[in-house]
Amino acid sequence: MWISQYGVSVRYVALLRGINVGGKTLIKMADLKACVEELGLDNVSTYLASGNVVFESGERDAAHVETKIERAIEQRFRLRVKVVVLDRAAYARIVKAIPKSWAGDVSVRANVAFVRRGTDAKQVVRELQPDPAIEEVNAIDGAILWATKRDALNRSVMRKLIGGAAYKELTVRNLNTTLKLHELLAG
Repeated sequence: MWISQYGVSVRYVALLRGINVGGKTLIKMADLKACVEELGLDNVSTYLASGNVVFESGERDAAHVETKIERAIEQRFRLRVKVVVLDRAAYARIVKAIPKSWAGDVSVRANVAFVRRGTDAKQVVRELQPDPAIEEVNAIDGAILWATKRDALNRSVMRKLIGGAAYKELTVRNLNTTLKLHELLAG
């Protein structure tokens, strides 16, 4: 537990969607860190250049923190970036749902798509109709977990997702990044 001037702090991760990908929506992590710190959030750190921010706050409402970060990014960088904010417990629940067999399995590419509030992960997966012969796709509250055989990546239903409207309401992290962020949250 962390103590701030407001009492016990909650540990959070903010996952920014689509930054530093393909030369668009470029944000330096030092600038992102400063932006988040200016919101009064504590013990801010970033991980990789893909928009992962770990921090603490006395604020108990993750949705409120999410909105504050999105607005701050838009004001500072003139970019409309969608953000998913999860507290340590919610993130841990998602990580716990990842099949243990995926870790270290070099025959598959495993990812976690963190879905924004108001997006029904189970409905998204139902519409995709994954092929169990080449991939495993699991929808849980707040995320879509998927692992595709590396030799079948071009046939993955997740390629269909990229072209759809639901894709704009999620942010994807590979399994290694997902697990490392879990460690940092436990930190």
